[in-house]
Amino acid sequence: MRAQKSGVIANLGSVGGWSGAPTGGLYCASKAAIAIYTEALRGELAEFGIQTTCIEPGYFRTNVLVGDGGNKVPAEGHIEELESVTKRAGEVLKEYNQRQPGDPVKGAQVIIEALTGTGRCQGRSLPPRLALGNDAVHAIGAALERNREEFDLWKDLVATTDCDDV
Repeated sequence: MRAQKSGVIANLGSVGGWSGAPTGGLYCASKAAIAIYTEALRGELAEFGIQTTCIEPGYFRTNVLVGDGGNKVPAEGHIEELESVTKRAGEVLKEYNQRQPGDPVKGAQVIIEALTGTGRCQGRSLPPRLALGNDAVHAIGAALERNREEFDLWKDLVATTDCDDV
């Protein structure tokens, strides 16, 4: 890609990278990390004409939430004090399975168009983070709003830490 001065690198994040969910801390943290890594890579590779994006899907009707025979692998160890939280989270995901709002075919089409700059994405710049799905758009929008509100509540205090000669 460097030699040809073009290309696209797409990493797979998640709407989960925008907020921590009980029992999903490691998953959410890994998705947040890949998004930030992708942003850093974007700056490093721009001079080579290489674009990067982190695709952040919401929930799509795939077998990722399926336990037996699917992709979901239950944890082996359990912390007894957290059993009620983990049990409820598992039940919610099980109930949500095959009720996810996202259509995988439609999602794949948007990804293809975004990465190739074709169809509905012709003339658009590939963003550093690409939300995918209506649920992702709403969840990420809410996270941005919540973070902005919290930032504004604290900025007058946290901005007081500069050295006196600055």
